[in-house]
Amino acid sequence: MEFKHGQAFQHIEKGQHLERLGRMDEAMLEFKRAVEADPSVASAHNALGQHYQRKGLLTKAADEYRSAAMLNGDYEGYFNLGRALSELERYDEAAEAFQQCLTIDSKDPTARYEAAFVQCAQGKFDEGLPGFQALVTEFPDDWELELAVANCFIGMGKPAEAERTLRQALANVPAGTDVTPVRDALLMSLHSQEFPDGKTQAFKEHLYVEYGVVGLGSGGDDGLDVPVYQDPTFTYHDVAVTLSRLLALVRDYGWPISAVASVDSPSLPIAVACSELLGVPVLEVEELHADDLVLVVAALAAQPELCEVTLEHMPAQHLSFAFAVPEPLDDGLISDFIGVSYSGKCVLPWQRLRKRSPSQAALSLLRALTIMPEEDNLPQQLAYYTEQHRLLRFFDVSAELEKRG
Repeated sequence: MEFKHGQAFQHIEKGQHLERLGRMDEAMLEFKRAVEADPSVASAHNALGQHYQRKGLLTKAADEYRSAAMLNGDYEGYFNLGRALSELERYDEAAEAFQQCLTIDSKDPTARYEAAFVQCAQGKFDEGLPGFQALVTEFPDDWELELAVANCFIGMGKPAEAERTLRQALANVPAGTDVTPVRDALLMSLHSQEFPDGKTQAFKEHLYVEYGVVGLGSGGDDGLDVPVYQDPTFTYHDVAVTLSRLLALVRDYGWPISAVASVDSPSLPIAVACSELLGVPVLEVEELHADDLVLVVAALAAQPELCEVTLEHMPAQHLSFAFAVPEPLDDGLISDFIGVSYSGKCVLPWQRLRKRSPSQAALSLLRALTIMPEEDNLPQQLAYYTEQHRLLRFFDVSAELEKRG
């Protein structure tokens, strides 16, 4: 047994040496050998868990950290376990691990932060809030702690309290630091205050409050009360109604759109129809210029990589539009304008029956537009964003943020 124990520590020392040389895969192999030689060595489990975590193998990492914690019962093992479980979104187990850390050291600020974070991740904002507030008292200039407090207030439906906290956080952010998370949360708190207390957030309100983007709807709704569509099969009329509302907003805001770009071939019918209606060309990304204002069109935002690649390589200013986005919404892929959200399977009119060319499908869209009557409530739809809820993400809202301060 002593021989195996000594062998395990030889592998650990070799692994640590390889780590210092940057030879991480070889180091991980040595830590595996250490665990195999003597599974009772907690430091070997911890070291192996860290390598698994570095590679994104979180379940394996959690298993190693759990072994280390059971062997030693020390702070490091439980803290590493809690972090891995938190990343796996196994929040109940993570909470238990961080509670063990606090049993060992009840004053440790890092464990207290993680414990409060896990409570908020479970939706227990009222339980996580006191933990963050106590930390703010100890570290009054830490803007990230103030952001955490504000996020609790947002989760509790107290946007005014969140706004006050976020303005203080902005004042504490060091020069040169990216303030985007604070500004995004501040905008969300301001968005929330524009709606009556207790109002249930429907699709349109949710898009505005959470992301500051426009929800247009389609031919199956009135543009104000927009449902989440279940397994929809859309008609040309449905899509035409969405385009009509989009272009009405473009005209109302006076945006000088100079080109349209499509993210993929299924989106081309919409892109071609928009180009005809706006009197601008459909261009490839490489054909665009820095002084263009481009409307980037996606029919279905179901393939995030396509939209991401298009927008990453966009050399010009742009506004993005997606006709239909799947639930749950992808935070990293929220377009500036969204037609509808859907669950299940979504079918576009040019995908049904026989396949049609983009120009033929665009022609059908344009025909549908010419025969559809103007919506009686179109002025109310426009006023929703031009008068009532104007803090949209594609505007520079700095002046608004300062004015409301």
